[in-house]
Amino acid sequence: MKAFYFSRKDKRLRYGDNRTIRTGLTHKVKGEIKLCNNGLHASVRLIDALKYAPDSYLWLVDVPSGCHVGKDKLCGSSRTYLSGFNAEKLLREFARKQALINIEKIKPYCPKKDYETILYFLNTGEGSTAAARSARFASRSAARSASRSAAESAWSAAESAAWSAAESAAWSARSASRSAAESARSAWSARSAAWSAAWSTANDMLTGMVREKTGWDI
Repeated sequence: MKAFYFSRKDKRLRYGDNRTIRTGLTHKVKGEIKLCNNGLHASVRLIDALKYAPDSYLWLVDVPSGCHVGKDKLCGSSRTYLSGFNAEKLLREFARKQALINIEKIKPYCPKKDYETILYFLNTGEGSTAAARSARFASRSAARSASRSAAESAWSAAESAAWSAAESAAWSARSASRSAAESARSAWSARSAAWSAAWSTANDMLTGMVREKTGWDI
C-alpha cells in the first residue's frame, strides 16, 4: 500500500533506531505489530502524515498488505522508501496558501498597511520579518476584538505562516491547515462535517502540490 512518511532531514529513523533512509531501501521490524507501539508507520493521506512530521523530508513509501490501519495512520512490519525529497519550500508555500483562505476575515482588525504587508508576504513569501511583526500585532488585536472568532482562527494561520521562516516548515504548514479548518467549524451543529471537509480540502491542495513537484503517481 502506497503511503506518506516524513523524516528528519538527516534521513534517519527516530526513537533510538537511527537507521539511515534512502530510496529503494526497505526497513523491517520484528515482533508483534501494533499501532503507536511497534511497527513502521505511515499515512495514506498526506495531510495526516503531516500531523506526525518531525521535519520536512517527505517520502513516498510502500507498506505491505496485512498492515494495521488506524484513523490517520497505519503500521506494518516493513516499509520501503520509493522516493523522497526535502519538502521545506513546498510546505512553506502550502502554509501561506492555507493562511490566505481566510485572510479577508482579519481586515477589520488591522491597519490597511499591516494588512497589505501580510497579504504580500502570504502571496510571495517575501518580506517575512515585517510580515511577522505585523501579523503578531494584528493577531493580538483580532483576539481582543473577536475572541474565539473566525478572525482569530484566520490570524492563527497567518501568524504561523509568517513565522515559518524561523520555525519548522512542517509545523507551520500543519498549524496553518488546522487553523483554516478551525474557521470552518463556527456552526456547532455542523462541527464534525465542516472540520472533515476543510481537512480534506487541505489534503487535496497539498497532494496536488506534491504531485506537480515530483510527478509521483499519487
